[in-house]
Amino acid sequence: MPARRIALLALAVLILLLGGGIGAGVWKGGWQPAPKLALDLEGGTQIILQTTTRDGSAIDAAAMEQAREIIGQRVNAMGVSETEISVQGGTNIVIDVPGQLDQKTSEALRQTASMSFRPVLGIVAPEGSGGASDEGGASDGGAEAGEETSSSEPDPSQLQFEGLLSEDSSLAPADAPADGELQFPAWSMEWMTPEIQTELMEADCTDPSAQQEKTSEAPADEPVVACDPEGTQKFLLGPEVVAGSSIAGSSVAADVNPGGQSTGYYVVNMQFKKDATKSFGDMTSALYGGEGATGAFGIVLDGQVISAPEVQDPSLGGEASISGNFSQEDASQLSDQLRFGALPLEFEVASESQISATLGTDQLEMGLIAGLIGLALVVAYAFAQYRALASVTTASLAIMGLLTYLTLTVLSNIPDIGYRLSLAGVVGMIVAIAFTADSFIVYFERVRDEIRDGRGIVAAVDHGWDRAKRTILASDSVNLLAAVVLYALSTGSVRGFAFVLGVTTVLDLVVVFLFTHPVLQVLVRTRFFGKGHPWSGLDPAMLGRSVPSYAGRGRFRSLAERGDEDDETAREPLAARKARLAREAAERERTGSPSTPAPEARRTSSGADATDTTDDDSEGTSR
Repeated sequence: MPARRIALLALAVLILLLGGGIGAGVWKGGWQPAPKLALDLEGGTQIILQTTTRDGSAIDAAAMEQAREIIGQRVNAMGVSETEISVQGGTNIVIDVPGQLDQKTSEALRQTASMSFRPVLGIVAPEGSGGASDEGGASDGGAEAGEETSSSEPDPSQLQFEGLLSEDSSLAPADAPADGELQFPAWSMEWMTPEIQTELMEADCTDPSAQQEKTSEAPADEPVVACDPEGTQKFLLGPEVVAGSSIAGSSVAADVNPGGQSTGYYVVNMQFKKDATKSFGDMTSALYGGEGATGAFGIVLDGQVISAPEVQDPSLGGEASISGNFSQEDASQLSDQLRFGALPLEFEVASESQISATLGTDQLEMGLIAGLIGLALVVAYAFAQYRALASVTTASLAIMGLLTYLTLTVLSNIPDIGYRLSLAGVVGMIVAIAFTADSFIVYFERVRDEIRDGRGIVAAVDHGWDRAKRTILASDSVNLLAAVVLYALSTGSVRGFAFVLGVTTVLDLVVVFLFTHPVLQVLVRTRFFGKGHPWSGLDPAMLGRSVPSYAGRGRFRSLAERGDEDDETAREPLAARKARLAREAAERERTGSPSTPAPEARRTSSGADATDTTDDDSEGTSR
């Protein structure tokens, strides 16, 4: 099967898959047949959260910013995009969510981002299929920074995973203790019941957000399974020993070796309040003395383990430092997270109301009309410049529009993505028309250049494509890189523009490679385009070709056929011309006439024809 048919078939399969997926989603329920609209076009729900601290102290601006970021991460993890979250008045967080706010999202927005310190009972692979792994990395060294734990050391939690899911009744918890105290020390292996081990192996940390909500809702006096933010490790943690509210402060300092020289890394120093000094000291002493399942404890923020340092020395004075070859940026980030734990903010819903679209459907209609006007101008220019060849441009733009619509609809209905079309996204689609038209112009002009250089139309399409595709790939690569950078560095509606720009850039490559080029290959094999009809846009005469135009069967197109001389008659076949020239030469020898070539022999359509004529005349004279 020719490559052009394979390309067209692949495009048809892609369109059927996207359209079929949307149809199946609408039929089964839950999907919409069109992209969902963002806050500026549809409106939504506005929630104002009033923040307070547990101890009544002043609210720190950095804590508010951390809370805003955590809420944004939580909402984005739930697939709600185009959400606007801002701090208002220093004490309120304003959240604008597109569309109707469901119960799950509402509860997530109200949830307090809390921090806790829990002993690590075990570490396994994120999907639970591998064996125990060593956390390594950071270390807790009491008042002094400890040394980094080597990853080559055996994991102290490996032994307790032998005989996993054991039915030994000794692992079952006994009667609950009185006065609300823990039945066992938080770092005891007694917490590793068959039930919690089953939960550990079933949890999947390759998607940390899936386990994050469950971990956040776990009671403080029970073990819990948690993931790290990158989804590279899965932790089994004991009950909470110290709450994040017990942190008095944290800071970043340069790491030094025993000789007092800087190592080039940084450590995070943290101080605990008096009421937590004993609890934290007891935990670090037990972990350092080998009484725990492992020698590490986990710092859990908003349901994820942000650090799991290994205890190198007990911390009995309420101060500790965490080291682990931190850069200044990494140490500052961890310090900010710990400092935020010192002021856990409690959120109270001050108001919840429906807000109208900031722009409305009128602006959407105007944007779509502007896009249609731009599309019409592009098509009109294409027909004026390329004549019938512009039909390929029009069809390609139609395929581009269809693929864009289907792709954005699918992305809008996938919960993990939850894309919503904003007016900035509409602008991105309008800009994409120019990029797509630019690809067509590059391709068509390369083909026309090949025809001007003397290639046949079919060969010109193939050679022109080889030259054009490199230019198209380079151009779209620059556009895609710009879209990625803009998406990563921007927020709000600008990210919507960058997202649509990136999607349409990829779709432009799909259309050009799977539709435009294969369709043009098919068209040039028809008589209208392949013979260079004046209205085809590929006519060599109109393109100003000045080299021989081979017409097949040993015949060249004359100047008149190419439009260079109106009075020139069609050339005779090469064999007939040679026979005629031979007869004329023999006649001149019999009559004694001067050996002057016939006028027809002098008129040639190219330098190549002139060479053939001279050879024929010489041959005739010798005879």
